[in-house]
Amino acid sequence: MAAALLAAALLAAGCLLGACSGPAAPARPAAPASQARATPPPAGTEPAGTEPAGLAAGRHLVAQAVVPEITWFASPDTGAPQGRLANPNREGVPLVFAVEQRRAHWLLVQLPVRPNGSRGWLRAEDTRVTETPYDLQVDRSAHRLTVLREGAVIARLPVGIGTGGTPTPSGRFYLTELLRPADPNGPWGPYAFGLSGFSDVITRFNGADGIIGLHGTNRPDLVGTDASHGCIRLRNADIEKLAGILPVGTPVSIRG
Repeated sequence: MAAALLAAALLAAGCLLGACSGPAAPARPAAPASQARATPPPAGTEPAGTEPAGLAAGRHLVAQAVVPEITWFASPDTGAPQGRLANPNREGVPLVFAVEQRRAHWLLVQLPVRPNGSRGWLRAEDTRVTETPYDLQVDRSAHRLTVLREGAVIARLPVGIGTGGTPTPSGRFYLTELLRPADPNGPWGPYAFGLSGFSDVITRFNGADGIIGLHGTNRPDLVGTDASHGCIRLRNADIEKLAGILPVGTPVSIRG
């Protein structure tokens, strides 16, 4: 499938065209998909570069924006903003971030912007912090997605990935949104997650950026092969199971 997806707001439908394969972009979702199953994080502050105190092994912090605009900085307590993101974004999608460090009133997060791997410090007061017990690991060479809960493997699923000309990028990303395409039998299947990463070769398509996705497919025969424009394809039964358990903000590592 494609290197980008239709996007929808969690509370209000919207649309985003990206570098999707097929003759047309997917239709506007009939309804927003169900979102986070998360619990409040432990209280307290931690020095930068350490795991947050009290955070159980295999769990990860997620920050959801609660202000109309998120500003990020190169380091805590700096007066020079490095960038801003509207919340919700122009497609109506509320912003979430994977948290890597927590220092007093600041959070170091992964940013859903180019280039891949971008990070910045956010004011903690501009977010609501929750947890996810899940972690996704994609092995491109094995065409396999491993799903972990609190560090324990709960599933290994076959996936399709990008071709040599439009590869699935490697790196550390996270799930930014859960979408429900209007046609569950279409090229995106019944559900599609947006990732924080972008295609390295597809930068613009129909006016949108080349966002990478994790979604179903109407070509299950191509799962397990290099066939997409950068997205990660799963069998529809598998994406349905993941849509029922994974909260946005869940980390995704892609390697191999």
